[in-house]
Amino acid sequence: MRAFGFAFGLLALSTPMAVAKEPIKWIESLSGGSKIEIPEFFEDGDGWLLGGFAENYGSVFRPASYPDAELRQYRALEKKMTPFEYLKQAIVGDDSIVTYKIDRPSLAVISGTSPDGEFIFYGMCQKHRTVTCFDMHWNKKDQALFQPIAERIARSFRKNR
Repeated sequence: MRAFGFAFGLLALSTPMAVAKEPIKWIESLSGGSKIEIPEFFEDGDGWLLGGFAENYGSVFRPASYPDAELRQYRALEKKMTPFEYLKQAIVGDDSIVTYKIDRPSLAVISGTSPDGEFIFYGMCQKHRTVTCFDMHWNKKDQALFQPIAERIARSFRKNR
């Protein structure tokens, strides 16, 4: 028994076989009239301005390491719609399954899945003088990574009030 305890102790003190990934590094993104915190790896892939340089309405980020994921940060162009109507039109498809929503005059949140359940989407809009939004989608297999990311982005977005 003593030998087992000694061997177990050595195993516990030895270097782990697999080293965990580094923690996510966060940066600020100022675009489309809002400021949010985003993971640095979102900037490592494709990105572009919505409306181009002349009419910068926001930004799109598509990380190289997760090509099925996308984050958009933007301001609404349609001024006659409520934040909820705008967000629903922007991210919910005809057959999408909405699992969560908030519809208030100054705040809208929608999340759900694609009809086949393979993709998850999440979006939020706020209205002050203008309506600013962010939305993202990702593959369901990456849910453990992207759900906490979406939550942190939402918290940083709400600080813009």
